[in-house]
Amino acid sequence: MSVRLEAERVLVLGLGVSGRAVADRLLREGKEVRINDVSTSPEMREVAGEFAGRGAEVILGHHRPEVLEGVDLVVVSPGIRSRLPVLLEAERRGIPVWSEIELAWRFARGPVVAVTGTNGKTTTVSMIEGILRKAGLEARAAGNIGHPMIYAVEETPQGVPLVVEVSSFQLFYVHEFRPRVAVLLNVAEDHFDWHEDLEDYLRAKCRIWMNQGGEDCAVINLDDPLSVRAAQTVPGRKRFFSRRPRREAEIFREGDRIYWRDPVGGGVQTAIMEVGELGLSGEHNLENALAAAAATLSLEVPPEAVREGLREYRGLPHRLQFVGKVEGVDFYDDSKATNPHAALRALSAFSRPLVMILGGRNKGLSFRELAEELSVRATKGEVRMIYSIGEAAEEIASALREVRPPLPVRVLAGLEEVFDDLPDVVREGDVVLFSPACASFDRYRDYRERGDHFQEMVRMFGGRSRG
Repeated sequence: MSVRLEAERVLVLGLGVSGRAVADRLLREGKEVRINDVSTSPEMREVAGEFAGRGAEVILGHHRPEVLEGVDLVVVSPGIRSRLPVLLEAERRGIPVWSEIELAWRFARGPVVAVTGTNGKTTTVSMIEGILRKAGLEARAAGNIGHPMIYAVEETPQGVPLVVEVSSFQLFYVHEFRPRVAVLLNVAEDHFDWHEDLEDYLRAKCRIWMNQGGEDCAVINLDDPLSVRAAQTVPGRKRFFSRRPRREAEIFREGDRIYWRDPVGGGVQTAIMEVGELGLSGEHNLENALAAAAATLSLEVPPEAVREGLREYRGLPHRLQFVGKVEGVDFYDDSKATNPHAALRALSAFSRPLVMILGGRNKGLSFRELAEELSVRATKGEVRMIYSIGEAAEEIASALREVRPPLPVRVLAGLEEVFDDLPDVVREGDVVLFSPACASFDRYRDYRERGDHFQEMVRMFGGRSRG
């Protein structure tokens, strides 16, 4: 769709990747642009100077209410908290506040597939993109996957689906955003450093489909209780997926196969593929594949393209990525696991003895459920050692020691100390799983830098004698 943007003077709040993309597009649209960011770092000043040279007004160093003077729209970056005083003041003055996806959607030239959930978004978006390309469509993945949607709408051909990863932060500030297909993968406790509580978080997730109509559909995880509860608010069609052969599910696993129950074709059951053909292991990746299949079949993609797209998909860096084998020990990088729910999902991929590395910055979440699952595995002899590192190290260790039986845990400063200790712990056949269950910002710029550091430590570990 294409909608004329009526606002003439726009405040872009936050000059990160998303904010820069928004400011660039607005300037090219001929709008008066004011940019505001609290940072005054040398890098920020350099970027600000570039935009000022293009005619934008740039204000750095604060988010005071005066930045709102004279503007008729605010576009906010996802990293900025919703209850920031300047945003509350904008609402009080009746100035609309949009996220980047709300703005970008208005320039979309084809159907939008939007994917949200606590975990698995990027993998599922990439799977959907791969399936659509197998179907001969020049689909483009965008959003939190790393490429701003505001750029992707220009790059995607007319009529071709755009696949977008959307976070609760972005959904908080949508108003008319209407994806053709809205996917909810799962909902678990996360981002309590941003949302007030679980209910606030769930309400934000539900905004993904609030504007849908009869031609649209929502794809929902039937195995996830909070997602099923959220589905009660879907205004249009619902398509459920499940890891079990449940009657309500259109895409499901039965035995060793994935099936599609075509609602248009009278509910005829068609085998899509063997589960063993999937390129990724783990029950969570099976869920991601089921969601991707449901989303693309909703767009009338042939089942053959779904099968080929999923068979050829090999995953993304730092998402349960196999790094290498050193003297019979397998190392996996799951740095993208930034909450306990994600770490729990990673555990489903392994039954061999584990050495697990947890830690970083907690986002206000409980480690109790993760500790209980690890304790169950420990009674089966599947947990060799758990390392707890970083800012939340003592908090994690405390949760691990409270379960019965208590878990073997060592509190260390960081990855360097872990790898110094590993030779005395690991045995041939073990898995070393780096699935931190925490954010990376206590020590790293982002999860990518953290994962890269882990992989570098694995390479060094493999290059030295463990004699």
